[in-house]
Amino acid sequence: MNGRNYTRVNYSTGASIRFDNEMEMCKTDNLSLRGMYLKTDIDIPLKSSVNVTVYHSSHSSLKVNANVVRKDVNGVGLQIISINADSFSQLRDIVATNSVDPGKVMQETFGMLKCIY
Repeated sequence: MNGRNYTRVNYSTGASIRFDNEMEMCKTDNLSLRGMYLKTDIDIPLKSSVNVTVYHSSHSSLKVNANVVRKDVNGVGLQIISINADSFSQLRDIVATNSVDPGKVMQETFGMLKCIY
């Protein structure tokens, strides 16, 4: 059992992570409504705040503010702290589309209301 409360889906696309006034290009590995894992070799300390842009199509991206909650040699695990309504809608659609249970993802939406601005 993984103990996660939000559906996590494999999703690989380009992203950028901004930390300490530097920006690094990277790739997503997986996404959920509450967080994501980014493949990167940038050394970001645990509990650091970062800004992430996920480039999920040629003309659309979503942006989140997150905290680093896990790190390993392949990348960082992030917990979303805040996300605007448009980006959240895009994230929800990506997760629901790639999930085996889109109805569950829609129920999980209510747990994210405090993070949406």
